[in-house]
Amino acid sequence: MSEGYDMLMNVNAKKLEWKFQMYVVRIWENPNRYNQKEINSIKMVLQDIKEFKMYTMSNFIVVNKMEKIKTTRNRWTLNFSHRTVVVRVENPSFSLEPFCLKPIPELLAAEKLDDSQLLDIIGEVVGKDDPRDIITSKGKETKHMVVVIADLDNNNLDCVLFGDMVDQIVPHLEDGRVEPLIVVLQFFKPSRWNDKVSVQSHFDVSKIHVNPDMKEVHDFRKSLLGSVTSNSVRISQVSGHGVQSGAAELKRGGVVVKSIEDALNSTEEGPIWIGGTIVSINADNNDWFYKSCRKCPKKVETPIGNRYECSKCGHTHGSASLRYKVEVMAYDGTGSITMLMWDRETTQLIGRQAEQIKDEDCLEGEGYPPTLDNMMDKKLLFKINVKTANINKHDQVYTIMKICDDEDIVEKNCPMEFISNPSDVLTENGISNSMDVSATVANLKSDNNSQCSVDVVEDSVTSLKCKTPIRRALNG
Repeated sequence: MSEGYDMLMNVNAKKLEWKFQMYVVRIWENPNRYNQKEINSIKMVLQDIKEFKMYTMSNFIVVNKMEKIKTTRNRWTLNFSHRTVVVRVENPSFSLEPFCLKPIPELLAAEKLDDSQLLDIIGEVVGKDDPRDIITSKGKETKHMVVVIADLDNNNLDCVLFGDMVDQIVPHLEDGRVEPLIVVLQFFKPSRWNDKVSVQSHFDVSKIHVNPDMKEVHDFRKSLLGSVTSNSVRISQVSGHGVQSGAAELKRGGVVVKSIEDALNSTEEGPIWIGGTIVSINADNNDWFYKSCRKCPKKVETPIGNRYECSKCGHTHGSASLRYKVEVMAYDGTGSITMLMWDRETTQLIGRQAEQIKDEDCLEGEGYPPTLDNMMDKKLLFKINVKTANINKHDQVYTIMKICDDEDIVEKNCPMEFISNPSDVLTENGISNSMDVSATVANLKSDNNSQCSVDVVEDSVTSLKCKTPIRRALNG
């Protein structure tokens, strides 16, 4: 560095007279916590020697950096004062090296992740999820998307993008792309959930550089195109956090879709694909969702004071998130099965988050928001998990692991037993437009806890509406 300038590595809080010559590696606005439209401060990350312009700066107040999230390993922060002088350098005296790139294998193999230290990563985009609308813990509506990047050795890493970054990358993800899409993720937060490592953008600090004109990208592209084992340039479709979608798994082939009768009679634990049409939603006013941690899907109980504490990840929040937990019944012509559908699959079917429909007025005779009825009569493929409790008949509710609602895939993979019109009246042995329901009606009437309405005209049942108790009545 030119004589007369101080080094960033030597900064401390013992004096005010500092003079630096450095690049601004990243600059962002920090909004007011009470009013997002107001700018509270402007923050920068600086690099000496080793937004991508050079400046000379002098006269700072040096304070200890007490922030939880760290963009550098330096413990000090430089605060501007009215005496601070900043001058643009037109002819830089040393080269710019803005990133401290973290190798993907090193991140994947880390025994413990420091989620307070933001990272820089480079890679080729090889997978994408569909953008989704979400609501943050502060009630702000934003966007969410997962892309998968790979390094030169085909090590994959999931990257979760929020907000404007989704709009920034979507135009580059067109189908049939033949050129590599290389990105540099700047100041992303590492995360591990269910033993799977990923990174995600962090509020205003993170930035994604898409095919930038930078030395690091040029070198990466040259090595990628010159390697015999380079990644495929085709960007495949994935489902949230890199988990392969139900449609992708079925397209890959080798999957046998069984009938509901086969699933109910299964004596082996493990996943099974079945086909069926949703014919009932077994839900009341408050049992179609649960309160969860805002960082992970773990259920959180009664708040401690005014905070919710998660026993899974240890985070505390001022409010809980709402996630779907909906019990549904499906039918395929061989029988009916009751299944538990969680947040990801329910959101996929109805297109809205649980928090967005919580305050909807329930229809007469229904105990849940009417938006959930968007799932009714949908012909789907379900990947369910058969547990020992299901085999032993101790638990008649099966957990849904994945779903596929692609009409072409559903039609191609459905068993022959899958009926085309499941709206007919269900019986224990099959279907019929007429049946003796006197015993069923008697059971329903004698059940004080049932929430049913039965219309009888001249000893004939014209309509029957019921939630969970109908399963007990039909199954005797």
